[in-house]
Amino acid sequence: MGEDVLIPMVVFGSLAVIVVSAFYFSYKKRTVVYDAIKVAIEKTGSVDAALVEAIIRDNVGPYADLRKGIILIAIAAGFIALGAAVPEEEAFRPMLGVASFPGLVGLAYVAFHFFAPREPTV
Repeated sequence: MGEDVLIPMVVFGSLAVIVVSAFYFSYKKRTVVYDAIKVAIEKTGSVDAALVEAIIRDNVGPYADLRKGIILIAIAAGFIALGAAVPEEEAFRPMLGVASFPGLVGLAYVAFHFFAPREPTV
């Protein structure tokens, strides 16, 4: 097997491993939470609804969109810097195109932070 086949297999295989592991660990987290609720019901006979909602709700905080947006914009800036750092003159425009995807998604997250209504924190 030559390098022209092995390198793309490793790249796309690692992407698949990352996606599958993210779904797997998310599933494991939900399983642990539901098992904890089940044990609490078995021991006490009932569970407070506020406790169940507090366990299940994903508390990301009011600045989660802003954080994600800033990180994605920084990734886009990194791609642009990489395109500028490569001595090949034809490398800048493709890297600018690659940078547009995380950059625009990051701008959308920042816009969500400033323009989308937030739920009041309790």
